[in-house]
Amino acid sequence: MLRDIVGVKASTLVAMRSQFAVVGPTLWLMQILATSLFQMWFFVLVSDFAGDPGASPGYVALGNAVASLTYAAIYGVCMSSGAEKHIGTMATIMSTPTRMYYVFLGKGVYQSLIGLFTVSMSLLFASVFFGVDLSAAEPFTLAAVLLVTCFSMVGFGLIIGSIGVYLRSSMVLGSIVLYLGLLLCGVNFPISYLPDWVQPLSYAFPLTYGVEAVREVAVGGSLGDVSGLMVTMLALGIAAYVAAYFLFCYFEKLALKNGSLDVF
Repeated sequence: MLRDIVGVKASTLVAMRSQFAVVGPTLWLMQILATSLFQMWFFVLVSDFAGDPGASPGYVALGNAVASLTYAAIYGVCMSSGAEKHIGTMATIMSTPTRMYYVFLGKGVYQSLIGLFTVSMSLLFASVFFGVDLSAAEPFTLAAVLLVTCFSMVGFGLIIGSIGVYLRSSMVLGSIVLYLGLLLCGVNFPISYLPDWVQPLSYAFPLTYGVEAVREVAVGGSLGDVSGLMVTMLALGIAAYVAAYFLFCYFEKLALKNGSLDVF
């Protein structure tokens, strides 16, 4: 157990150092901020053009601010396995004493930090540029909701990343899940707008509960008001981490059997 904890810590530090070895801090920061701002701006313009009071520009801006953490929590995490294949280090990872799951869990810890930074900046953008009023939100409650949301979404990212151990890359699958989140999770319009048969799918995503919880906190909701949503997110997140562990074990064996570790 201690070895696995050390492996997670080491993987987190390596992920942080390798990030800025490839892309400089300035370019990285521009990419993070520009992606969050322009995605939000695009959907706000669409909502303004549509003129639907149920999906006002403020509603859309806040939803996209919360959804911005998925770029790191889902896309960043699931791309880790493909990146290791691309640079030819997947086989080396498998030769270490630490199980592959814990190596990628460490990368997920680093991506969760990026996700929390991204969503914080996105909330600032929503407030400054699109008039989203967060003055009634309790800072501690808002931070707790975002932390739980990020935790749960990283678990989903690990599930997708585990598939990338066997496949050439999990990038396409990660992109599908990323944009399904924008469609199904109440980010740009209420879930009630979806067809009845699609709506149950929305509640399989932790982001749905995270977006709803942040909306409640923004209008003055307390920790008790959103505790049910947070417990549901935690349950989904823990289930995702457990599933990811077994999936990493399965796809690791399958990759060894089929010789696909270095296939990119």
